[in-house]
Amino acid sequence: MISRYYLALFFLLLLPACLPIPVVRQELSLPAVTYRLPPERVRTEYVELAGFAAPNTPEVYNKALYLRYYIGTEAADTIIVLMPGIFGGAMSLDVLARQLVASTPGLEVWAVDRRANLLEDRSAALESIRNSNPLIAYDYYVKNAGQEGGFRPIPPEELRFLAFWGLEVHLRDLHEIIKTARGLADRVILGGHSLGASLVSFYAAYDFGKGQSDPGYQYIDGLLLIEGALGRTGAFELEDQGLGIGPVQVIPNSQELEAGRGSPYLRFGLSPNYFARSEVAALLAYYQPGQLSPGGFVDFPITNRAAFGLRFDDQYGPSTVFSLSLGEVVGADLAGNLTAVLTGGRAGVYSQSVAGVAEGYDYVDWQRGDPKWERTDLETFSRSFVSKKTNHSEWYFPLRLLIDMSTPDANLAAEPGFVPNAEVTTPTLAVGAGRGLIDELEGFSAYNNARPGALFSSYVLPGLTHLDITAAEDNPLVSLLQLWLKQID
Repeated sequence: MISRYYLALFFLLLLPACLPIPVVRQELSLPAVTYRLPPERVRTEYVELAGFAAPNTPEVYNKALYLRYYIGTEAADTIIVLMPGIFGGAMSLDVLARQLVASTPGLEVWAVDRRANLLEDRSAALESIRNSNPLIAYDYYVKNAGQEGGFRPIPPEELRFLAFWGLEVHLRDLHEIIKTARGLADRVILGGHSLGASLVSFYAAYDFGKGQSDPGYQYIDGLLLIEGALGRTGAFELEDQGLGIGPVQVIPNSQELEAGRGSPYLRFGLSPNYFARSEVAALLAYYQPGQLSPGGFVDFPITNRAAFGLRFDDQYGPSTVFSLSLGEVVGADLAGNLTAVLTGGRAGVYSQSVAGVAEGYDYVDWQRGDPKWERTDLETFSRSFVSKKTNHSEWYFPLRLLIDMSTPDANLAAEPGFVPNAEVTTPTLAVGAGRGLIDELEGFSAYNNARPGALFSSYVLPGLTHLDITAAEDNPLVSLLQLWLKQID
């Protein structure tokens, strides 16, 4: 007969197999960002290097470009080179770059401008900035757009050379910047946001046509992926066969692009006109925030800061992901936001659209709201559009680059021009945003699994949107990156 002791022991041993093991959750706790000087006092310098000689391209556009963030004569022992996301210019990383340099001794940040930024007509924007008068840009890009004396985008047929601006061109341009950084600092970290994160991941495995003797990862000491990774914002193993809707071709393949078919730059609603108007909205919000908008953005009375906020805020725009948490409207008549529901699912249910001015108010205005939820400061964000050196957006994004980034798989094992990702040994920090594109660690799994055994750290920063993570006030990414840099010394 089995004794009661052994019977009790049997059931105790069986218990863990019968009951679920509890999941212990630990919140990410990061120290507050501390600054050595105000971030707005960080200095900048725009640098042009000789870039890759792209086929059929006028020599003036064969440039490798970056905006250098630094403090006076302070020597840099670490340089972080940051690649912006799709449609992003160097100034889209301005807020993050300034916070990093202002809080980290011995650090410089170089924000990349892809070569397409050289195509933009910023003449009226620069005149507005020189005169602190946003109406000059407003007249050119909004009021008179498409008319004599107003802004007109470059016709696609005049930019056929963009059909050759694919992955090789951009990786070789980036290599010129990395080599320059390598010659100036003991440690070079390569990072990117969104599509830029995938682009820098391609660079790490790129062998420059030399076989496996000289891949990109040998030139860098760390890889920083912000809201993007191969398998998430690039390297989807798609066929290069274009895309059509019925008889209408929406996207040509790479061979058709080179033959002159279709637009060589992306135009799906995010045209050069859209980006030019966004820069005007920013200039109006920065220089004349409380004045009423001159029109052209919404069809009801609204202040310049509110018109700018509506253009980018997650609560009122078409996407709760590709946006920022900037604040909230005051004096607005609100309605539902069907587009946000369709694109954002459950998160979009809480979005709203502004139908007009509420009863009892003369116009719609803007306020910051609770900083716990509204993570990006509107004034600081609008300032990131105000630069004489470069700008926030890439108006003419080459379609060829998107095609080239979509066709490989995340392993790159059989991809000509690359070493397998399994051979990339660079320590990597991958960071998602709790309300962004990569809101769970699973979003990094394809690239992580392609690099078995790699020193790969991944986190999700709660409460941030896809764009907050590069623009948030006192950004927690700054503290996380500082801690990680200490670990890879």
